[in-house]
Amino acid sequence: MTTTELSRLVVALVAGGLLGAGYFGGLYLTVKRVGQVSSPQLLLIASFLFRLLVVLGVFYLLSAWGALSMMTGMGGFLIARLAWLRSRYGRGG
Repeated sequence: MTTTELSRLVVALVAGGLLGAGYFGGLYLTVKRVGQVSSPQLLLIASFLFRLLVVLGVFYLLSAWGALSMMTGMGGFLIARLAWLRSRYGRGG
C-alpha cells in the first residue's frame, strides 16, 4: 500500500466520522424539534432527504477512490454512530 492510498483511507475515515456526526446530530436536532413545529411530517421528511443527499453525495465522491475507501468511510460513519450512542446512553446503549 502506497502513501497516497493510505492517506486516502485516512481521509475517508475522517470524512465518514464527520459525516456520521453530522447525520446523527441532525437527526437528534430534528427529533428534538418535532413537537415545536406546526408540520412535523414536513420537518421529518425534509430533514431525512437533506441528510440522505449529503451522505450519498459524500459516498459518491469517495467512490472515485475505490471500494476500500468507501468501506473505510462507512466504518468512520458507524464509529461516529457508536460514539454518539455511547455518549448519550452510556456503555449499554
